[in-house]
Amino acid sequence: MNNIIIFKDKESYKILNSLSNIRNDMYIYIIIYSFSIFMHVILYLYGYDNNSQLMNYLSMFPLVAYLSIIIFVIYYIIYLLFNRERYPLSRIIFFCKNIWVNKYRLITSFFMLFSISIFTSYYSSFKAIIPLFNPFWFDKYLLNIDKWLFSGYQPWQLIHNLYTSPWISFALDLAYQVWFFLVYMLLCYYIVSKSSVIRSQYIITWLFCWIIIGNLLALLLSSAGPVYAYKLFGYDDYLPLMKLLYKEHAWLGNQGEAFVLWSLNTQKNLWLSYSEGKNMLGGGISAMPSMHVSMATLMALGSYQIHKFLGWGFILFALIIYIGSFSLGWHYALDGMVSAPLTYIIWYITGKLLNKK
Repeated sequence: MNNIIIFKDKESYKILNSLSNIRNDMYIYIIIYSFSIFMHVILYLYGYDNNSQLMNYLSMFPLVAYLSIIIFVIYYIIYLLFNRERYPLSRIIFFCKNIWVNKYRLITSFFMLFSISIFTSYYSSFKAIIPLFNPFWFDKYLLNIDKWLFSGYQPWQLIHNLYTSPWISFALDLAYQVWFFLVYMLLCYYIVSKSSVIRSQYIITWLFCWIIIGNLLALLLSSAGPVYAYKLFGYDDYLPLMKLLYKEHAWLGNQGEAFVLWSLNTQKNLWLSYSEGKNMLGGGISAMPSMHVSMATLMALGSYQIHKFLGWGFILFALIIYIGSFSLGWHYALDGMVSAPLTYIIWYITGKLLNKK
């Protein structure tokens, strides 16, 4: 009988501890739901509340969570082997038991993921209607600044002059596709981690990057991006690049069905979403600033806190994403030059404020 009472007390303690974790994350939840309520009011007032992609993102997150767990377990196994662990199987079993013991932390983590899915839905919904509030106007300036920065050339010309193999374009495109899963994998890692300043710093920076860089600055510096510059304005600076990419896409397709440039299909779908007003997951056209580069920069900062070796790997990945951003026609070079330092500034200020608490 006493054993049963003790067990119940332990379970009660774990539940209370989980509630304490939610309380410790109160600042994060305030940011998430303040932003979501504000965006809901904006969308409702302007008659776009039906454009919300809430259910799409909610249905997507279980898949992201499962993949994150699988990828993290694989990383943990590699980590053990890299450190020459004498009993890797015992460590893995202990790791899995520890997950079960801390299952209530997983429950609170899924509540956090649920909340972030709502946040992401409202972010994406607002991004899709940015041109209605502020029509694209900044592309011309971005093209001219890029040409000035690179001595009369567009940056894609300099990069593609360094290689001629379609396989390099394929590798850049693959990194661009993997980016999505890495963004949420690292976010999931920090969400399930124990409460700490670094954990809060990463999650809060993640949120503010999407709000400040992805919504606010994207609204003020409304731009469509190189891939759409010709269709919208007749600017043909990137037209030769797009013709080259479609040529490489066809060549890669002949090597096998999996060897294609997925970015081209995504770009086509985004254009249809914009031109025909159709909803799609992750819809919305926006170039300046680059959220791909922003998140790649944040992942480099966050992973460096986990392990320096991992951090250097993500620094390399951020460089690849930056090159791919304009080599695949998504962004102007300046887009990443703006978002990367802004991401670091948000990270730095967030850390300073949290350390003062």
